[in-house]
Amino acid sequence: MTFRYFPLDGTDFRLTMGLQALRDRSFLDIDNQYAKDITEKRRLLGDYRDQVFAETAGTDQAQQHIYRLISEDLATHHSRVTPAETLGEEPSPLAQAALMVQEDLVLMREAPEGYILAAACVCFPTGWNLAEKVGRPMQTIHQPVPGLNDRLGSPIDRFFRNLKPGKKVERFNWGLYDSNALFQPGWWRHERPVDCSITPENIGEKIFFRVERQTLQRLGNSGDVLFTIRIFNNSLAEICVDRNRAECLLHGLQTMETDMRDYKSLPRYETLITDYLKEALT
Repeated sequence: MTFRYFPLDGTDFRLTMGLQALRDRSFLDIDNQYAKDITEKRRLLGDYRDQVFAETAGTDQAQQHIYRLISEDLATHHSRVTPAETLGEEPSPLAQAALMVQEDLVLMREAPEGYILAAACVCFPTGWNLAEKVGRPMQTIHQPVPGLNDRLGSPIDRFFRNLKPGKKVERFNWGLYDSNALFQPGWWRHERPVDCSITPENIGEKIFFRVERQTLQRLGNSGDVLFTIRIFNNSLAEICVDRNRAECLLHGLQTMETDMRDYKSLPRYETLITDYLKEALT
């Protein structure tokens, strides 16, 4: 896969919102994996629908809004993309929209307890389970992330409340995993044993740098916000083709707090990874 995003700049690891304005750029990212990713979404909606799609009552109009928004952005910025013609078989407008793009789609809705996850089609989760998140407020959803609510809970809530119609932003998350599977829910990852076949000789091909590109935008003048998530995988070996990337990643790992390393499951292969990165820098 082509190297798309590398959200590290060599500074110490820290939790940050890291928002960047999209301005006139598309909030969708289409690449040569499009057909493969859409096929996988169809499979997951067929085999694991209750785990990749969820909705609360009263969201149908917002789901239709998202479907129109996706259709318009594809027509404006990605006119060569031709979505499948069998979308009518899918009853949910949100799932229909998700089957047109590589992004996962999440509808966040303003509520007395803060913004809640009101509906979502998340076929490619990174270590979390949609069924546990639907209907929950953001601070509950973010509870497993060490330090996030204490440091960023209030700024995130404030950002959602103040997000202006027409403004689109993007941000990035990253991690290192022993699989490049797009579908990595929490139960799947936690049930996977340590891969004892990973050695210093093959770790460059066996460990993957997984990036989430996330975008946010308000749906018209409503209190609803569309949150999108797009996954990109590159092997550790691909990272290390560029010395600066290898150096930034090593520094990020070395300055990450212990509880965050545990949350990201890094201790499973941390010594092998850091040794590989150091070797790449010699």
